[in-house]
Amino acid sequence: MFGMSKIMPTPYFVMYENKLMQNLNKLKELEEKTNVHILHTVKSFNQSSVLPTISEKLSGISITSPKELGMAQTANAKHIHLYAPAFKYDVLESMSKDISTLSLNSLNQWETFKTLIVSKGLRINPKLSLEIPEHCNPNVTDSRLGIDAVEFLDNYHNNSNQFNQLEGLHFHALFQDKGEGFTLLIQYIEKNYSAVLPKLKWINLGGGHDFTSPNYDVDTFVKLLNDFESSYPNIKIYFEPGETVTQSCGDFVTTVLDIVTVNKKQIAILDTSIETHLLDVAIVQQKLKVQNTNQEPTPYLYELSGNSCLQGDIIGTYFFTKDLQVGEQIIFEDMMPYTMVKMTKFNGMEKAKFYLV
Repeated sequence: MFGMSKIMPTPYFVMYENKLMQNLNKLKELEEKTNVHILHTVKSFNQSSVLPTISEKLSGISITSPKELGMAQTANAKHIHLYAPAFKYDVLESMSKDISTLSLNSLNQWETFKTLIVSKGLRINPKLSLEIPEHCNPNVTDSRLGIDAVEFLDNYHNNSNQFNQLEGLHFHALFQDKGEGFTLLIQYIEKNYSAVLPKLKWINLGGGHDFTSPNYDVDTFVKLLNDFESSYPNIKIYFEPGETVTQSCGDFVTTVLDIVTVNKKQIAILDTSIETHLLDVAIVQQKLKVQNTNQEPTPYLYELSGNSCLQGDIIGTYFFTKDLQVGEQIIFEDMMPYTMVKMTKFNGMEKAKFYLV
């Protein structure tokens, strides 16, 4: 890592600007090919030194709170979309003058805020049958995120006048989708909302679109969007794809503080913790990508653990290409999305630094 890892004290996150620009240029090209609007979600990545660059390239920013609104404004976001599962009246009222579009999460919230002067929409749970990890599947039948699709359509058909001020619909149904799920989502919307679509000004198709993956089916995406826009030319289409904006753009660098052997198992204790710098590991229980490791077994098997007093502070077990040494640096790859936004100071640890290079 161009010597930087030997100079800067660990732990720290490092983002490579050239890789970020590759992602942003790819997303911008997708916008131009389809006339859609891609919004960066601040909850996935919120570094103030980088947000203006993202904002300049993309169509806007998606937020959930007054604090994130301030970040979007500082970054000069061209369009600001607001969504949260529920709002306090005074908070939403004060934010409404500074946002572009708003998604409400329930019919109760719609009744409370439908007279608010802002372009309003409703988030719908379409309950699509997709293979998505349980912890982040927005399609489950008992999800609190979004109005049950049948409930909304029944209410709309029985009394459409209560939705006279409805300008948008919001569907967040996908996860790391390469295009197959998006095809199902578009087909679902066209089939079930034909009575609603002609009256709308916008649709937010949410996150979970893996746009910057080399395996994303761009051709199918472009065709589906162009066909939809031909049928509904007055509807603006927004996406808020989250991690695809900053994926593969940076690493997390740590140091081995000690190596202990317990029941013949070698445990490397790092100057980090899943509770402070890697909270997504604890919640999602994901297997991180670590430099100088193999998928196939090697003689150098180590459990990587954190330096907190929590017994469960275990990052994972990895086969390395050689013996680890105290003082050696361990580099976790692709660590920009959903990491720094979740940092804490658990056990008195300081938050990790961030560098843009």
